[in-house]
Amino acid sequence: MKHICKSLAEIRSILPSGKSFTLVSGCFDLLHVGHLHLLEYASRLESMLVVAILSDRYIQGYKNSSRPIIPEKQRAMLVTSLRCVDVVYISDVSPNDESTLTALRPTSIVFDDSIRNSEKMKLRLSQIQKWLPCTKVHFLPRYMDESVSTTQIIDRIRGIAK
Repeated sequence: MKHICKSLAEIRSILPSGKSFTLVSGCFDLLHVGHLHLLEYASRLESMLVVAILSDRYIQGYKNSSRPIIPEKQRAMLVTSLRCVDVVYISDVSPNDESTLTALRPTSIVFDDSIRNSEKMKLRLSQIQKWLPCTKVHFLPRYMDESVSTTQIIDRIRGIAK
């Protein structure tokens, strides 16, 4: 059931009734082992995995104008091709905002463990609990077998870091 959806309504329409699903989001620029670590973990939590690919415009708003490296449609196609992913959509808003979460009603959501105790995350958790009291929130430690991030890969390509 590989699919890149164009709207939240389309996602709801293709999700089988009664199937649980996990929602994760991210840039997924220059796909690497850290991304696979997240997606494979998230796929084991529920029956299906829905991935929100953050749009080019959204990413440029919080990173910088040189990111993302790979355009959103290509990133969505790459993530959709992974065996552990069932549904992908491109999001212009935070996939954790009220309208998105209440429209999708995920069974589980996964966040990076490094932000667990931040004030922003504490607020987000209280909001999720208010909007969707039955949704489970999971925290996954970053992949640590070796240091890997998209920024590190970009820096290595540019010759900035080794």
